[in-house]
Amino acid sequence: MSKAKGLFFGILAGAAAVVAFKALPKAKQDQLTEKAQETGVLLRDKAYDAAYAAADLAGDVTEKAKAKATELKSQSQEKYGDQLDSASGKLKEITDQAAPYVDKAKDFVSPYVAKTQDAIADLRDKFASEDIELTQDDVDLESALADLADEEKSDETVSEESSADVEEVSAEKAVDELTDEAPKSN
Repeated sequence: MSKAKGLFFGILAGAAAVVAFKALPKAKQDQLTEKAQETGVLLRDKAYDAAYAAADLAGDVTEKAKAKATELKSQSQEKYGDQLDSASGKLKEITDQAAPYVDKAKDFVSPYVAKTQDAIADLRDKFASEDIELTQDDVDLESALADLADEEKSDETVSEESSADVEEVSAEKAVDELTDEAPKSN
């Protein structure tokens, strides 16, 4: 309801202003009309000036923002470029330090790989008469290496047990020889 009242009072005020304007003498009406036109031109000029000033300000702000963005971009490239170079250098250093260990690992594994390849060749020979084709993909290298390592450990264990048995037998023989050579007492 307040909008309707405001509109109604606005229309009444406008009508009162027109009636008051018409009640004035002609010279006074012309003077007010001329003053209103001058004020309109002055307001229009100030509006144009304000619009141009705002456009200039916006242009300046845009240029400053572009300059700042370019500056920040170059700073970030320098900053991250240095970090990238540093990381690359550290990676190369670590790679150089790891190279001897990689070579040792290759040297350590190569006999097992050779044994595995020999085992694969033996299996191929065994299965050749049965028309079974065995390919490299059919053999799991990790399990073959584990089996070879277990076999190596069991060989070491057997050889240790054998040497222990030999030492025990040797000791028994020595005792027997000594007892056989000693004069028997009745």
